[in-house]
Amino acid sequence: MEVHRHSHASHGPKKFREYFLEFLMLFLAVTLGFFAENLRENFADHKKEKGYVQSLVADLKEDTTMIANLARANLKMTRGQDSLVTLLNNYEDTGALTRKSYRYYFLYTTNFAEMVFNDRTMSQLLNAGGMRFIEDQKISDSIMDYNSVVKYVRAQGDAYNEYFKKTLDQSTAIFDFSFGRIQLDERYHVIPVMPAPKIDFKLLTTDPATLKKYANQLSLSKSILQGYIINLITAKMRATSLIILLKKKYHLD
Repeated sequence: MEVHRHSHASHGPKKFREYFLEFLMLFLAVTLGFFAENLRENFADHKKEKGYVQSLVADLKEDTTMIANLARANLKMTRGQDSLVTLLNNYEDTGALTRKSYRYYFLYTTNFAEMVFNDRTMSQLLNAGGMRFIEDQKISDSIMDYNSVVKYVRAQGDAYNEYFKKTLDQSTAIFDFSFGRIQLDERYHVIPVMPAPKIDFKLLTTDPATLKKYANQLSLSKSILQGYIINLITAKMRATSLIILLKKKYHLD
């Protein structure tokens, strides 16, 4: 019986060149994969960065508009307060002057137009790690600078609020607040209850010392409000500069 033997072809050891080519192919595959992932992450980060910037610009535009309106309103308040101080320092108990005193009092001393900054995007940047996407140091510094100004304005607004409350409390010894009543209608809108045209306005007291004490308190409160207005305008200028910088850097319309 014939026996068939199967011979196994013998292979010699791989040459160094073959090992090198296999290593090179593996290295290239890993490297290309790394670069591809890195590019994908960079693209995603840049997209997030631009999204934050667009949202911040929108917030800043709203802030600048609001600041301009409130600065004008508060400036008008300080001028009215100054008129009331002058009137009380030279007060004469006449119907016309008393009516004018009440007019200045209700219009210019019983409310405060405080700025509420739009911090939607700023909170995400500072508290949710969004600042890590802002690569340009100048941009980052400008954002932080604006945020510092906003903090200062808020702190000054809180300080004025304290003086405002003290001044308002002190005024209740002089002015009859029932003349300035308000009501709400069925749609919850404020409706002022206007006093009769010929009503006999009277101060609760005409004591010169009491009037002088209130005038001094109102003058101090007014000075703080003027400082608040100045810092509001500073915030508006910083916001405007930041908008210009962001639009130029990120090619925004």
